[in-house]
This record gives sequence, C-alpha cells and structure tokens, in this order.
Amino acid sequence: MSDWRRLLAAGLAICLLHLSVAEAAMALPAASPNPTLIKQQVDRFGLGAKVKIQLADGKKLKGSISAIEDEGFLLASKADGAPRRVAYDQVAQLKLAKLTYKAAGQPDPAEARRVVLGLGVGKHIMVKTAAGKEYHGLIVAIEDGGFAVMPDKQATPVQIAYGDVLELGPNLSTRAKIAIVLGTAGAVLFVVIIMVYVHAITTGMEG
Repeated sequence: MSDWRRLLAAGLAICLLHLSVAEAAMALPAASPNPTLIKQQVDRFGLGAKVKIQLADGKKLKGSISAIEDEGFLLASKADGAPRRVAYDQVAQLKLAKLTYKAAGQPDPAEARRVVLGLGVGKHIMVKTAAGKEYHGLIVAIEDGGFAVMPDKQATPVQIAYGDVLELGPNLSTRAKIAIVLGTAGAVLFVVIIMVYVHAITTGMEG
C-alpha cells in the first residue's frame, strides 16, 4: 500500500474511533436518582422555576414547578396540559431550563437567584448591575439575599444583591478563551501539515 493510502486509512480509523467514543458516551446510563439532592434543588429553585428533567428511565421532561410536596413535585407544561406529579426518586437529573437572566423592566430577584444557584459556586460569569457596573469573574459564595463574585485580576470579592442584577450568565474566562484559541490553531496547523505532506507525496508520485 502506498504512503498516501496509508495516511488516508489512518485518518479514517481516527474518525471512526472518535465516533465510537461519542456513541459510547451517549449510551451511558443516566445517573442513579438521589431523592434528597433533587428535593433540595426543587426547594432552592422554588415555585415557578422552569426546569429540564431526566428521569431514571431516560425520559426527558420540561416545564415549570407548580407545587412542591414532601415526596415529589408538580411539573406544569403545555404539552401535558394538567400538571404532572414527579416523585423525587424518579429523577436522575434536574437543572434550570435556562442559565441566563436579563431583567425585563424591573429586576426579578427570584429569577436572578435561581440562575445563580443553577450556575453554582466556581462558575465564571458576566453580571451587570443596576448601578451600571459590569463584572467578569467567579462566583465564590451564594447566600439568601445575594452572591459574591471574585472579579478577574482582583483580590477582593464583590457582593451583589439579587435585586440589583440586570443581566447574568456564564462567561468564558481568559484562560479558557486562550485554550480554545490554541486548540483551534493546533488543529488547523495539523490539517495544514497533513495537506502539505499529502501534496508532497502525490507530487513525487507524479514526478
């Protein structure tokens, strides 16, 4: 077999390997239900929270929490019509349907709090406040009335009340952006090298 055919065969094998890994990841079973954790999440998000749910059997649901009970909660959705009761021990995963917030007119402290809880401590975010400030940094603490952000290139955290939040959402850190750029550049360089190598081989064969 010639060199360029070996090269193409190797590339095809790598592609097939990546596809196999992706399929295996998708086929992994859902996490085992943890009723205590799920109830804590439902209690924290509160009534009206729009959530996405994956049940232990793999089925996915989406809707808003309309009632909270001791053993489960009611999930209201347009698809189901009447609210559906979901037991905590049936839920493998529960998360907010949307991890961004933007005030429509007046700030909504409850919705801002939900998004902060959904993002969690350690998440790099962008937040704009009613005072006209904009911060990019890590969530370092979450409390009942607000949360603390450690802005990039600063050593002192900033306390922000939920009622002062106008816009909030995940944000890539500078390191993450650099890593993505370097990874993309490396992939492009690899493709260019392969193309040059193949061109050199085919040119040599024609000569």
